[in-house]
Amino acid sequence: MELNQILEVINNHLTHHESFIPSELVKSNSPEWYCKNKKLVYEMATPEGANSFHGKMEYTRWEEFPLPKSFKGENDTFKDGKVMEIEVRNDVFDYSPPEDDNTVNWYINFADRNVFGYYGGNLFAQDESQCLEHPALCSLRDYLVKRDQVSCLTTAHPVLTKISSSPSYISTPILIRGVERKVQVKTDVNENEKRPFGLYGNVFAIASPETIKLATTIYDKRIDPKTGSPYYSNIIAIEAPKYGRGSYTFDTIKRILATAYSGFLAAKFESLVEKGILERNHEENQEHTKINIKEESVSKPRVIIHTGNWGCGAYGGNISIMSCLQIAAAHLAGIDKIIYHAMGNQIDFNSGLQVYNELVKDAEGDVKVDKFIINVESKDFQWGLSNGT
Repeated sequence: MELNQILEVINNHLTHHESFIPSELVKSNSPEWYCKNKKLVYEMATPEGANSFHGKMEYTRWEEFPLPKSFKGENDTFKDGKVMEIEVRNDVFDYSPPEDDNTVNWYINFADRNVFGYYGGNLFAQDESQCLEHPALCSLRDYLVKRDQVSCLTTAHPVLTKISSSPSYISTPILIRGVERKVQVKTDVNENEKRPFGLYGNVFAIASPETIKLATTIYDKRIDPKTGSPYYSNIIAIEAPKYGRGSYTFDTIKRILATAYSGFLAAKFESLVEKGILERNHEENQEHTKINIKEESVSKPRVIIHTGNWGCGAYGGNISIMSCLQIAAAHLAGIDKIIYHAMGNQIDFNSGLQVYNELVKDAEGDVKVDKFIINVESKDFQWGLSNGT
């Protein structure tokens, strides 16, 4: 897709952009903690209060993008011969610096529809962990809620879906660039550090302060050793379907694919802004942003998506189909590399990868997206049960 075409797509689907100085955002929207252990970690991580925060954050909210008609043919994002890399890891997100100056990393937030809405409570699942480690997200949530209450006309809504005329909803991905990670909280099982059951889920809230302190590493500024400069995290918040029963249907599979594709494609476009290829001019107190081409001759950045068992914990999703559909969505969006953090579920991930390879990567000729969805439905993937987190 040429840059002029990208600009047109962005203008048709970007519904809100806003820039924030995190120290000012936090000062005006101090997080509210109902969990004493989260409050303990936050106070450890921010000894100077709002002045502990650095950098600049960029918030965008998007309308869902229509799915391409096919994986191959004129819509094939890899017609130049390159192949999307797929890597599986057994670890958690480490939010490490990019591999080089031309790479942009993105991390999925396994979000509820009310984005970051449960950051202050006792639960410590993936969403809440990411928020505590990047606490400016908590202040962002509170700011957006206040703004939404003041004006029903704002486009900054802190929700990830909207009602449509169709039987389903429409996804509205939210992306945040330049979020500072202030702390790491280890949740793995480690008896020597007094967490024999780990700290994930409901265990975190009942752990002793000593255990929490042993699990916590505080950052002032994270410095990229290659450049000597601070680096920040980029977040994609998308909500998976939840609490299904029986077999995955065509409509549910299409909804998952469209949601992931929209979040990933928005990340690809935002990466062009991060690397200065596109330039955004935002005037204060205006809902919309002007965007134009700044450096047409610069090569497009390499975009890496870090994801995992999205929608497979509290929502009861099936890891195999969710991994398959995320890989397929990354392919459709032209993502250069997807890193899947399987967290001990590599067998289930491999099953999903095998289906993607069979139906897309190793298929001959033009693979229509609707035919792909029909073929995935025929695999009869079954919903699981919520794990209570």
